[in-house]
Amino acid sequence: MSIRSDSVVKHMGRLNHTVLFIEKTILVILMIGMLVFGFLQVFSRFILKAPIGWSEELLTYSFTWASFMGASAAIYTNSHFSVDLVTKHFPDKLLKATRLFVWVLIVLFSLFLLVMGVRLSIANTIQRMNILPISMFWAYLSMPVAGLFIFIHGIEKTMEVILNIESEPLEDDE
Repeated sequence: MSIRSDSVVKHMGRLNHTVLFIEKTILVILMIGMLVFGFLQVFSRFILKAPIGWSEELLTYSFTWASFMGASAAIYTNSHFSVDLVTKHFPDKLLKATRLFVWVLIVLFSLFLLVMGVRLSIANTIQRMNILPISMFWAYLSMPVAGLFIFIHGIEKTMEVILNIESEPLEDDE
């Protein structure tokens, strides 16, 4: 590996760790928020007999954001399920080609998610949530943000396959 490609890989690794930190931070905030608002919803509905209308809406869009952020973080950590029953018997060259093909598809899908998510977000700027006085733009923004994060993760993973590099373990994994 050349000095230039080594530098690019190092910068991509730092960028990916930063994106992963952002994803984890967003996920922690969303999960705590969903726990609190879910508890408030149950408490107000069954104890006070007066449900809080906005909490259900907030939970729904928080769950949407958490799903997209979790999917993106799972891309980086290779936590999505995979079936390697067939590929584990592939010769090395075919396995590398298959892995490269998969990562290229993921990168292309992330670009689709990014472009279509931006279009959808912009198209729903005027629309408001049912109860909360918030633009639906913020709910739909989870798609392009996740698309961008998946793209960043996918580019690094594609580079790792091309350059035959093993992923660095995360601090949590050590």
